[in-house]
Amino acid sequence: MKKTVSIILCICFVTLSLASCKGSKEANSATIADSVSYTYDSAYTCDDATKRAYNELCKAVIMGNTEVRMNSAFLDNALQLFYTSFPLNALVEKISPSENGYKIEYKTPDAHEKAMEFSEKIKTVKSELYSSNDTEYAINLYNSIASSIKVSDNSAITCYETIMTGEGTSFSYSNMFEYLLQQKGIKAYHILCEDESGASKAISMAELDGNLYYFDVFKEFEDNCGSSLKYFGMITDDISSYGLRNVIYTNRQEAADASDLRFDALRKCKKWEIKKEFLIITTENGEIVQIALN
Repeated sequence: MKKTVSIILCICFVTLSLASCKGSKEANSATIADSVSYTYDSAYTCDDATKRAYNELCKAVIMGNTEVRMNSAFLDNALQLFYTSFPLNALVEKISPSENGYKIEYKTPDAHEKAMEFSEKIKTVKSELYSSNDTEYAINLYNSIASSIKVSDNSAITCYETIMTGEGTSFSYSNMFEYLLQQKGIKAYHILCEDESGASKAISMAELDGNLYYFDVFKEFEDNCGSSLKYFGMITDDISSYGLRNVIYTNRQEAADASDLRFDALRKCKKWEIKKEFLIITTENGEIVQIALN
């Protein structure tokens, strides 16, 4: 009898332990999901209802939920943001109507674990590059990406895969740069264009201190293995000078003109460093130029 009671108590203890672990895991997932910034490409303008629907969808994917409740009136706009701006869309196979909302089907059974790993990695990157100054953060992020690029043979590689594996293309690396700018609260845009040979490629646009600039992390890598800042903070004339054309946002609208010359000296940048509140540039002819970060 005592043995039977002991067995029952052990079973109860294990059951309670498993339930406690499950509850702790769900609570941790919820904490992470609530702490993530659900940003989107700045080319899109959305009402508050669409933003809420988008946030709920993104949060459901991070939580690993198989269903999300959304007003169908906002679905199309929320999905547009989801598939253009949220890297974890790469984990999703399909989103379809269900009795209580929309059913989320994942590509692999471990999608939730992958989402957690991704969220933790983004948190680490933001912490490592942190600066209270947006321009300094953008410079450090740009240099970190451009100096560590590994070219992928997979032309369809996603931003998610590039962030997690370190391999990618001009499209996925530009997406990565933009996403991590947006995580800092900086407006960023994914830019589609053609190079001088007519091949499709992607670059980035972002707003720093109220002005728009272009950025090409991939060409920085190709030109000097990411050691310089020649393609940071460019204007429209700069990207035209090396053959880029048909420059548009992901919503197919023509990209805005960028004309502010704050970073003009970088076109001849040989080396650079950040000292206190200044970006110090040594140009190819030995000239020293200071650019205030504030």
